[in-house]
Amino acid sequence: MKIAVLFSGQGAQKPGMGLSLYENSAAAKAVLDRAPETVRRACFQGTEEELARTEVTQPCIYAVSMAGYAALTEAIGEDAVAMTAGFSLGEYAALTAAGVFDFDAGMDLITKRGRWMGQAARPGDGMVAAIGKLDKVMACVEAAKAAGLLLPVNYNCPGQTVVAGEQAALEAFLAAAAENGLRAVPLKVSGAFHTPLMEPAAEKIGRALSEISLGPPRIPLYANVTGEPAAPDALPDLIRRQTMSPVQWETAIRNMLAAGADLFIEVGVGTTLCGFMRRIDKNIKTLHVEDAESLNNTIAEVQNGR
Repeated sequence: MKIAVLFSGQGAQKPGMGLSLYENSAAAKAVLDRAPETVRRACFQGTEEELARTEVTQPCIYAVSMAGYAALTEAIGEDAVAMTAGFSLGEYAALTAAGVFDFDAGMDLITKRGRWMGQAARPGDGMVAAIGKLDKVMACVEAAKAAGLLLPVNYNCPGQTVVAGEQAALEAFLAAAAENGLRAVPLKVSGAFHTPLMEPAAEKIGRALSEISLGPPRIPLYANVTGEPAAPDALPDLIRRQTMSPVQWETAIRNMLAAGADLFIEVGVGTTLCGFMRRIDKNIKTLHVEDAESLNNTIAEVQNGR
């Protein structure tokens, strides 16, 4: 069994996230107790409206993801994890799991990232998930571009691409999608992430990275920007560029499959990535960890599969 651990991204947040892990796993509690009290409070007691704010969402999802990972690896052993990747902000959890930096450095960095991305975001900017063939999505993007900046930013899986940009362009895209029979769903985010509009945040992240020590990944870490394992010397640039570059998620998953991964465990909040996996390859085995019940089920499946 070759296990790949995947970490959830923004948009999966929900009130009460992490509380079940906190109350039922000593390893998860130890991680969450290292997070700022404001982060724990937002995770356990925050409203949907509060959790939708980028500067709140990012440290909360990071903390819950690392708590879930600690609970999982306490049971199955960290050596059981063969490779990792994280979707958008989930990449910071993957970087921590791979030993590039520790939890405290990651929390500091992701807190700053959330704040800087929130500052770079402008009212009306946003993201839309388009359900349909890529060529049809791209035709709608082209039809809407005259209204403002609009780009495909998340290549999630066959039949799902996320576009992001300015309000007028997004409205034109939604209209074009409706005319062309393309399902389009606005996402619960507060900015046009993974576009050049995030360059101010990316540059600040780059400067922050120069002040911390990055270790080499202990396991292959598949980068959002390329979909390939990150070379240690490329990490600072890959992390900096990630905030304003498209996420090559499908490419990363196909490369992990080619490297022999045969069990994918989504850790964090929700099962969005498991859904993507089934659309990439319906035969892929997926599990997830987001609360005590899913943790116990996943541990049992892994141990039975050995």
